[in-house]
Amino acid sequence: MKLTSQQRLLKTFRREPVDRVPISTYELLPFGADSWYENQPSYRSLLQFIGENTDILYLWERSGINKYRWDEEIVEWREGKSTFQRYTLHTPVHDLTRLTRRDDDLHTTWTIEPLFKTLEDMETYYALPWEFGGVDMSSFEQAVARLGDRGVMLCDTMDPVCTMAYALDFEPFMILAWQERARLRKFMDLALERLHAELRYKLEHGAGPVWRIYGPEYISPPYFPPDVFRELVLEYDKAIIDLIHEYGGYVRLHSHGNVSQLLDQFIEMGADATDPLEPPPQGDVDLGDVKKRYGESLILFGNIELAYLEYWQPEQIETYVKQSIDAAAEGGGYVIMPTAAPINAPLWQTTERNYYRLIETALNYGRYE
Repeated sequence: MKLTSQQRLLKTFRREPVDRVPISTYELLPFGADSWYENQPSYRSLLQFIGENTDILYLWERSGINKYRWDEEIVEWREGKSTFQRYTLHTPVHDLTRLTRRDDDLHTTWTIEPLFKTLEDMETYYALPWEFGGVDMSSFEQAVARLGDRGVMLCDTMDPVCTMAYALDFEPFMILAWQERARLRKFMDLALERLHAELRYKLEHGAGPVWRIYGPEYISPPYFPPDVFRELVLEYDKAIIDLIHEYGGYVRLHSHGNVSQLLDQFIEMGADATDPLEPPPQGDVDLGDVKKRYGESLILFGNIELAYLEYWQPEQIETYVKQSIDAAAEGGGYVIMPTAAPINAPLWQTTERNYYRLIETALNYGRYE
């Protein structure tokens, strides 16, 4: 039984037999909405190998359109090898500003100044007129055509807690979640209403079949105990998951860090899968234990720590990949995947060698037949 990558991934979500353990390289993709990797010469050979030998989950995300035209301004400038961007939202009360920086040799965005500095900034923002005005779906249609049967679409959406954490520095967000939870929930309710409108539109226009929800990690241990997670994540994310399931989609709940105490809640909210299942010390997941306890309820993605790929020897990677497959592949429901993607350019040679070894080992050792 030789399956296409599309068939292999969909059968995995449906709990049907497959020919081998699916292989994902997380956000390191040969093509996608984010072309940063494609534009880096040091990644080209590896990207070609990934495209030919792995099962692609094509990341796609687009924001909805507000029918009301806000008075917004974006200014960009260069300093050395960095690009700075200042976003300004002019409001009747006062301006809201966000300052970010992107470095040429790093695939990440640093928030220097968040959009919200105070609770009053939140009040100002959510008092502005807003009405959902659709989503431009043309990039999704183009992505589906480009992907073909080499994988499936993975549509991204943040959850309400992520909208709060993203717009604030993490420290004031934590204080707000501990001391002003009722006010935080008011803003989260508004965020959920907007996310729901956007999500339903995307679903009605064919987005899916797999969705990744990101944001729960902001309320995970050790920052907050499971009871706070239940209040600020479970009921909100369950509403998102229920809507996706209504349209026949699958949900992969994304949460870095210590998630062992939260997996029961992942199942309660209806998640079909979870990632990245980080081992200690970055997380607290024993893959074999999680497979025994939750393997019938959750499809497991990950557990190959990015730091191992960056610093270990290829022989160590091969041994660890085999151990992960032994721990979680039996009966299906496991997708081998790094816990993150490299963000540096040029790509380190050690990292490149270890990605080749990861993929080659999984291809050979992860067969079910």
